[in-house]
Amino acid sequence: MLLRFIFLIYILTTVFKILSGLISGNNALFSDGVDSLKNLMTLFLSAFFFNLSQEEADRTHHWGHKKYDAFGSLIISVFQIFISGVTATYVILNFRKVPEEVSLKYSVASLLMMTIIIILFALYIRDKKSSAMRSEFLHEAIDLLQTFFVVISTYLSLKLLPEINSIFSLLICVLLFLNGAIGIFRVEKFLVDRAPSQELISKIKEFVLEDNNDISVRELKTSFSSERTIRLELVIQIDGRFSLQEAHAIAHQIEQNLRRKMKEINLEVENCSIHFEPKGAHLAGES
Repeated sequence: MLLRFIFLIYILTTVFKILSGLISGNNALFSDGVDSLKNLMTLFLSAFFFNLSQEEADRTHHWGHKKYDAFGSLIISVFQIFISGVTATYVILNFRKVPEEVSLKYSVASLLMMTIIIILFALYIRDKKSSAMRSEFLHEAIDLLQTFFVVISTYLSLKLLPEINSIFSLLICVLLFLNGAIGIFRVEKFLVDRAPSQELISKIKEFVLEDNNDISVRELKTSFSSERTIRLELVIQIDGRFSLQEAHAIAHQIEQNLRRKMKEINLEVENCSIHFEPKGAHLAGES
């Protein structure tokens, strides 16, 4: 309920920043509003993936939480580059526009609204064990600081040099663009699968068969989602005399053993999917 209320206030604040910036000729406030729009989308995706990770593991399929999270980050990064270009074009075309006196009041009002959002968000995440949500809180704190400098730049534009406001606005656009470009570079390693070496594949099979004479590995699919994170999907053949409950217990034991062994060689298992079938079942299906 609190998160929905935060979303509502954030949406209103973002719309207020953008519209008041356009109406009063405050380019910095307009750019700050566009940046808040990006943060709003990021906050929504962070909350979505946090809730997703709390649900059944099957809901994430074989991609895993990090894969979904990286895909969401890619969407945000592309969006940042797009809006930074559009906003920068608008600011350049209106570079010499002098902010109206009322724009200072709008800037202060935006700062107060952002302060309320930060306080509410801090209350929301205090008992949440989510690195994504805490990281997003840091982004919102930076956004609050940015809005504070919008107030300063607006004041200086009214009292000293009108172009100060537009210069600060372009700075926000540059940061948006760089953030988007860096984001694309960082998520690429999560979205592009890399195949492990044959040596590692053989070692994984050894881990699976360790102390298990009643099983065999018919199929093993594996790929890296990052330098030290791996995904596994196995088809295990098991002796037909085992019951379904015993087969599930063996599969669980294999998964736990795999995670422990992979950790010993400095690899984290992001997602491990194990399917089992009676020995010779695939041959019977082919005949």
